[in-house]
Amino acid sequence: MKIGTQNQAFFPENILEKFLYIKEMGFDGFEIDGKLLVNNLAEVKAAIKETGLPVTTACGGYDGWIGDFIEERRLNGLKQIERILEALAEVGGPGNHCACRMGHVYLPSAANDLAAEPGRRSQNGQ
Repeated sequence: MKIGTQNQAFFPENILEKFLYIKEMGFDGFEIDGKLLVNNLAEVKAAIKETGLPVTTACGGYDGWIGDFIEERRLNGLKQIERILEALAEVGGPGNHCACRMGHVYLPSAANDLAAEPGRRSQNGQ
């Protein structure tokens, strides 16, 4: 069995140092943030070559959700995911973790709805 890790806040910021740290902790692979991969592709390739630690998947790193009800946001997310997958292929990563949750529902706040009812007050007491 092989064990990998996602990027963590306490990992070094420098790409090579990050890969060395992950390898020293005993992990067999790295699930990299998609934006980190795309924005630092040459450095990631060099770190993989130097450490032998593979990027196994990418997670996140894109704006919007593929299930968003607003088409522009959904298409933007899909375009960014496509670029992440292209970069992932360049480093030999076999997969991508996409959160496929549904988009946000944009409704008036419950407080305003309740305040509109007779006898109710808004959050500011009026």
